[in-house]
Amino acid sequence: MSAVNSVDQALKAVSDALKAETRVLITCHVNPDGDALGSVIALHRALTGLGADSVMYLAQTEPVAPEWRFLRSLREIIKGGLPDDYPFRTLVAVDCGSAERIGNDELVKAAPRIINIDHHADNTRFGEVNLVISQASSTAEILFFILQKMGAEITAEIAEALYTGILVDSGRFQYASASPSTFRIAADLIGRGARHTEVFRHIYETVPLAKTRLFCRMFDHLKLECGGRLAVSVLEAEDFRQTGTSDNSTEGLVDSLRAIEGVMVAALVYSKPEQEEAETPSCRLSLRSSSDAINVQKIAKAKGGGGHPQAAGASISGESAAQIIEFLTSRVDKAIARAGLK
Repeated sequence: MSAVNSVDQALKAVSDALKAETRVLITCHVNPDGDALGSVIALHRALTGLGADSVMYLAQTEPVAPEWRFLRSLREIIKGGLPDDYPFRTLVAVDCGSAERIGNDELVKAAPRIINIDHHADNTRFGEVNLVISQASSTAEILFFILQKMGAEITAEIAEALYTGILVDSGRFQYASASPSTFRIAADLIGRGARHTEVFRHIYETVPLAKTRLFCRMFDHLKLECGGRLAVSVLEAEDFRQTGTSDNSTEGLVDSLRAIEGVMVAALVYSKPEQEEAETPSCRLSLRSSSDAINVQKIAKAKGGGGHPQAAGASISGESAAQIIEFLTSRVDKAIARAGLK
């Protein structure tokens, strides 16, 4: 069986499984990005259009990052408390590498069936039905093909949600995962009504002043390691407090570190403000790579995280920012040496 036929059959199997469901709960990972939210909304709207009883759910109660608030249907997502009938709904997890990333163990344990659709190579295949295509630019790209096979109408709202996911997770079409197919799908979605210029403006050119101040703090704390190949910055709870921001405001900041000339790996380490007084405070690590020779997913995995070769992250407990930077410097130095880039 060829790889193309194998993927096509896998897409059909998941499409058939979704079409057979009459009552579903769609969710994604906590602290969702544009791919996660766009995928949740697009699948929800498609299934609803086909007559299914569908609800959207996020385990967290905090607001999503401001970048995503333009998405239509965002207000319909149930947050925190589960709907009364959740034990009777098939759980559909999109863009979620593991069951733990959903953020609600009770929901996972009670689900009569789990359908898992994702593009993270380190996905744990926690569903009864699993579709993981790691070479896809985004989960939204996978869903485009699924919706086509389901015979679902891709409305302007669905098109815009999918376009958002593809735009964000392809790194604005710059990552190696952005294939010719990715560009063709994006063009198709624009033709179906995705407002591409407005989507771009909302995500990348409507930055709150408070986040801009946090951005400046990040560059104030910038350090270059590994002969300038690693750019790393640390944001403390005080930085969030003085700028009037939260950890939601960190979305996309690390990409600016990667843009520095000569940098191959960018890292942002930040403390979650609400955990400042915790007995064992935790940090979030966001990583980006501009070189195929350095796989940041492997670096994140060493700290219990995951992601993609060029974009990954981890939540780390019990380590100081200095310890994390020491770990990163060692790993990046070794990766550079292995690749013969010194």
